Amino acid sequence: MKNLYGIILFFFIISYTITNAQETYYWNIQYGTRSTLLGGAVIGSVSDLSATYYNPGAIALFEDIQFILSARIYQFENYTLKGGAGEGIDLDFSNVTPSPSFIAFDLDFGFLGEDKLAVSLLTRQSTSFEFSTRIIDSLDIIESSPGKESFAGGFRLEKDFNDFWGGITYSTKLSELVGLGITGYFAYDSHRIGGETILQALQSSGDIASFTDISNYRFNSLRALFKFGVGINLNPLTLGLTVTSPDLSIAGSGSVGTHRFLSGVDSTIFESNFQDDVDATYKNPLSIGFGGAYRFGKVNVHISAEWFDKINSYYVVDSEPYFSQGNGELLTNDLTHEAKSIINFGIGFDFIMSSEVIISAGFVTDFTAKVENTETNLSSASNWDVYHITTGASFPIGGSQTTLGISYSFGNDTFQNEINITPDPNDPDDISRETEVGFSRIKVLFGFEL
Repeated sequence: MKNLYGIILFFFIISYTITNAQETYYWNIQYGTRSTLLGGAVIGSVSDLSATYYNPGAIALFEDIQFILSARIYQFENYTLKGGAGEGIDLDFSNVTPSPSFIAFDLDFGFLGEDKLAVSLLTRQSTSFEFSTRIIDSLDIIESSPGKESFAGGFRLEKDFNDFWGGITYSTKLSELVGLGITGYFAYDSHRIGGETILQALQSSGDIASFTDISNYRFNSLRALFKFGVGINLNPLTLGLTVTSPDLSIAGSGSVGTHRFLSGVDSTIFESNFQDDVDATYKNPLSIGFGGAYRFGKVNVHISAEWFDKINSYYVVDSEPYFSQGNGELLTNDLTHEAKSIINFGIGFDFIMSSEVIISAGFVTDFTAKVENTETNLSSASNWDVYHITTGASFPIGGSQTTLGISYSFGNDTFQNEINITPDPNDPDDISRETEVGFSRIKVLFGFEL
């Protein structure tokens, strides 16, 4: 690598690769107690108040409705870039955070008769991430400067994204076998995305080459949407169908600041801009889900699938264009997003040990909705598909039904890495190679019903 631009590109590649674009995954979080142990593959067989999300039509068929508090205590996430900084030099990071929760309870009004009304609060999507790294070394990176330069560089990347849904569910029986329901949600999302890259090289002449790139996006939006569901109980067969509407934007705003400077080499960059109170919005796609379950003696088999429509490219943050102070070029710091259509599917098993003790397991896919080669920048990473495996048991303790379990999620991807900060001295130009990025997550699950 023979110039500072290669080092800059290296930091950009790493920062974009490790950003977990949670916005491109739709089955990343499961809800309820036993529904979680089945991986969420319960669209046609949900048996607790997680039906407010999975299938509102099933609630009317419940004999008893119980308060649910599902609190997954902690999750451990780990990312690894094999050979991210060169042959045999891996980059990795991990974090331990509280996992999102779900809470639901019914509203018992006598005038409803057999109809059911329930309230639910859930985290639909969530990412909390911060990573930084630094290189201090003696490198030959500036062609016009003979010998090696004293180099110091690093970057910091952080992201906080939460999408909270609060809803009221109404469910009624069309017959003793068929239930129909609807959940009306208000959804509030908040995004905070920040990045900082600072690189400096001391040349043999005593001059300093310097590059600084800082970006900060903060925005939130309020939306409304609906989820319709039909539940059918043909014991021992159950079926379900759901339709989730796209969002209706109510309000949204944010701020954006970008600053980029380069000096001390053969070109100069000076670009700085900050805008407040800019329009912002966030979109969820139309989706249609179908599922069912069948009980074979003491084994209950659950299957589910859900189709998510594509999202055409749109402005998440719609700022005003501005002119570069350095060369007068017209620039923009908009934030855009789009998603492709996908289908997720899952399968779960209940092993019924007794009327109160059930061992469960599930496997579900979580395919990325990222559009390949997209120019949108909210979903700049997360090319990999994720798979979730869950297992655990439900059993009584005192007066409540308790659920304990564990979930393991994993995914990986490869990309062409053109940068090597430690090239082979015998072949310094041969730096192109594939780099593998791996993701894994372990969740400890705990919940109870009252």
